[in-house]
Amino acid sequence: MNQAMSKPSKNHHYVPRAQLRHFSIDKKERQVWVFDKESERTWTSAIAGAGSENNFNTVELDTGRWNFEDLFNDVDGRSAGVIRQIVDTRSLAWVQPEDHLALLDLFATQMLRTHLARTSPRLLAEQMRELVRRLGYNPDQDPEMAMPTEAALRIEAVRRFLDRGELVAPMARLQPALFAPNQNERFVLSDHPVVVSNAYPYGDAALQSHGVIVFLPLAPDLAAVLICPTIIAKYESIERANLPSDRRARMERYRAGFRTGEPIRIESEELQNWNRLEVVYSRRYLYGSIDDFDFARTILAEDPSLRRVETHVSMGEMGAAPPQRQGMPKGLQLVVQGQHDSCILAIVEVDKSGEGLTARTESLTLLKQIAADPGEMSVELYEDGNLRRGMAAVRVEPVKRPVSGWFRVVHRDDGLRELARKTDPGPLRRDESQE
Repeated sequence: MNQAMSKPSKNHHYVPRAQLRHFSIDKKERQVWVFDKESERTWTSAIAGAGSENNFNTVELDTGRWNFEDLFNDVDGRSAGVIRQIVDTRSLAWVQPEDHLALLDLFATQMLRTHLARTSPRLLAEQMRELVRRLGYNPDQDPEMAMPTEAALRIEAVRRFLDRGELVAPMARLQPALFAPNQNERFVLSDHPVVVSNAYPYGDAALQSHGVIVFLPLAPDLAAVLICPTIIAKYESIERANLPSDRRARMERYRAGFRTGEPIRIESEELQNWNRLEVVYSRRYLYGSIDDFDFARTILAEDPSLRRVETHVSMGEMGAAPPQRQGMPKGLQLVVQGQHDSCILAIVEVDKSGEGLTARTESLTLLKQIAADPGEMSVELYEDGNLRRGMAAVRVEPVKRPVSGWFRVVHRDDGLRELARKTDPGPLRRDESQE
């Protein structure tokens, strides 16, 4: 065998060439534009050299050097075919179960194979060490709190890749769809291309969360998204909603795309948001089919900390309240999370003397729907976007007459409910005083 052919690879991609090719400058699929967030420079790069680093997937062990680049060959090969087919057909109608799995595998792999997947554990370890140091404990005395070595980080990256089914499983409940921008508008790709967002102002970027959307650009004019079923359900029920004509038309357009697998034409504002998230989520580099990154320069001017990102995860200060949720409506809002859906219930007033969380709302129809849900729920009470109280494993029940709008949130378990009554009986409760 030719030794050159069997020589281990040195240039390792953290963004697959199969993705970069669809962002190429011309039909030859050989070059792509690169934008460096640190310097704000742009240049053309061969696709063979973009989204890659020498020996990125090599680790030094006691027994010698291990090149684990070949671990990605199978998923890269299968995903390359799926991406090509989606881009060429501009449809998901042809997708079979094995293709769907290959697409989910691509999403999971791109969440795990980038720089940020390795730098985040190191920075979290640094934050943990600093936290215990502030508490008077020397982390250097504990071998379990030692900073992970580069070799350990790379071995952990391999383990997480091999266990990527832990990401594929929760993504399997999400419905795939395609987004397309307006003519002459373009998606960009980044060195950490998978973006996890949430359509709800109270939602989290966890794959199990209601409202989650997972986004991955496939080409300048096409992106694959995974949509939470709770979002799909809202679009499927638009006939029952009293909506302005323009909003109804927009929702009907999205619903048609969800049903058929054809690209959904998104508005300029939404395109700008997804491109902004590509900038925010990326470590350092963006890729595009043309030299048009002024939008990124504007974002970086507003927030210079995004020029080089090492993690999107941080540990909060001990004793500090959770950060304010900027998108939440003003006033008192009760977020209700069920097993299959979630909602916001506007609160008019709270009875601090009531059992559990006792409050009043004017949204009587929504309250009736919540109270009729037999499943387990959790609730969070917000005031102007600031979390004031949370309760898990609860049920919601009206107090006295449903038309009054008064209700209470109590433990589902009768034993825990009775214990709460005994440990915090409080003054006379509203339902008791009115009976």
